[in-house]
Amino acid sequence: MPERYSSAPLSEQQTAAVGQVSADGQFRWDGAQWVPIPKGQREPTAWTRPMQLGAAVLFVVAAVYSVVTTLVFVNHDTMLKAMQAQGTQLPSGSDVDTIVNVGWRWMFWCVLVLFGLGGLGVLGDLGTIARPATSPVPIGVIWVSTLLALASLGMFVWMLIGVIRFGPWAMKKPG
Repeated sequence: MPERYSSAPLSEQQTAAVGQVSADGQFRWDGAQWVPIPKGQREPTAWTRPMQLGAAVLFVVAAVYSVVTTLVFVNHDTMLKAMQAQGTQLPSGSDVDTIVNVGWRWMFWCVLVLFGLGGLGVLGDLGTIARPATSPVPIGVIWVSTLLALASLGMFVWMLIGVIRFGPWAMKKPG
């Protein structure tokens, strides 16, 4: 705490350890003076890193699980079976194939946007590759990230060309 606000003798203030927080929690000793702690400042606890790692692992496991189960179990026939089991009432003049195809068409636009956003990662990665000291992760990780971003960009371009030439998922209209 600044000397003008302190009632403690000067000798007591000089023995404070660097990083020590004042009793009121508003100042930190930097070795020469008490510096105000910015509002909203947080310090990690013993829980912080394990919680971050746990969240990351859970997201990865959930993403892999979601992709694998979708690839293995979700297709035209399983969607048809689920709709029939639910007793889904179809709008007049449409059939189940039309409804299932509409779902896939909406999925196309979501995937297209996600690949487009993923492809933007190339821009950030190139800056990091040019200055690897600015990254908290090893340069090899950045290269893998860049390759994945390039793959996303490639898929985005391919899907964009496909939708322009044929339609969503490069499927053309009958006739």
